Amino acid sequence: MNIPILKQKLVASFQETIDWIQAHDDAKFEQGPEGKWDTSQHLDHLMGTATRVTMGLNLPKPMIIERFGPSNRQSEDYDTIVAHYREKLTAIPPNVVPTGNKHPRTEKMSLLSQFEAQSNEVSKAIDAWTEQELDDHLLPHPLLGNLTVRELLLWMTYHNHHHLNNLKENY
Repeated sequence: MNIPILKQKLVASFQETIDWIQAHDDAKFEQGPEGKWDTSQHLDHLMGTATRVTMGLNLPKPMIIERFGPSNRQSEDYDTIVAHYREKLTAIPPNVVPTGNKHPRTEKMSLLSQFEAQSNEVSKAIDAWTEQELDDHLLPHPLLGNLTVRELLLWMTYHNHHHLNNLKENY
């Protein structure tokens, strides 16, 4: 997937999430299924992810190579990244829960504005990369290990949809 298409799909995944949460009943922002995250925690988690990915994208490229090495392989495609991620998710023990801070519904619109701003920051950061650089540079993922930058962006697109689909189905 080339940069313009990748960027379009990534930005769309942010916007779809924003649109759904914005339209979702404000009273349910702090509610979720028993023992599961509420909507605010999903949004907090997605914001944290976007922040970390943007920070990685904005690191000087020589520093990225120095810290994580150059990629010695071709980037995997979207379906392969998704399959690896789903496989890793099934192996996580039930007591290991990623972070997702609770927020009151009064913060909903402010958080959505911040999430939209992060979408813009990710998009802007992608502009500093060439097609070749997306495949030549690695960044760490806590579950999948080092991914090429292209793979990380593909994963992030899926990750936004993963949480959005969870919200649509269960909230």
